[in-house]
Amino acid sequence: MLRTGQFYLLWTLFFFGTFAGLLIIGQMAKIGEEQAAMNNAYLLVLTYALFNFLGRISWGSISDYLGRSKTLFVMFLIQAIVFFAFRFMTNPGSLMIGKSLVGFTFGGMLSLFPAFTADFYGLKNLGVNYGIMITAWGVGGVLGPLFGGLARDVTGGYEWSFFMSALLSVAGAALSLRISKPHIPEEAVVGEPATEQVGER
Repeated sequence: MLRTGQFYLLWTLFFFGTFAGLLIIGQMAKIGEEQAAMNNAYLLVLTYALFNFLGRISWGSISDYLGRSKTLFVMFLIQAIVFFAFRFMTNPGSLMIGKSLVGFTFGGMLSLFPAFTADFYGLKNLGVNYGIMITAWGVGGVLGPLFGGLARDVTGGYEWSFFMSALLSVAGAALSLRISKPHIPEEAVVGEPATEQVGER
């Protein structure tokens, strides 16, 4: 897996999605309080959690129908639109809708990247392969909230966080169109016919 360029592309996309999502999610309650004057900003957290769950069980099925790459493109595109619009969501209703969409697409990434890993590199070493792939989540999970907090401290607002998340989502949408299945020798995938190693269905 580490010898293929597709791994590094997928890792980068996973990092972009995690960084962009957690950059906003890490500031969720504060954004509700400061931007939409919400006294019950914890509802944003509950709403996000619900739609994150729904996304995890929905996007896998969607990708089985559309194909992995097209599904990832749609997810990044939705996120980009929402992140660009976040600065205008200054009332609780619109902010709840925005957070719902972020939670729904963000949760879906955790079902999509394991599927990518299995499709591209087989089941033989899926445990260790995805263990390496998900390091992108760890790096993005550290740097995203850190950048969000620093941007808030320096600028006094969240506009730079929204812009950075939107920019990474646009980049993710563009890069997702370049994903292609790597050539893996058939003998590297134990017990699986080559016809089952198809990334797009």
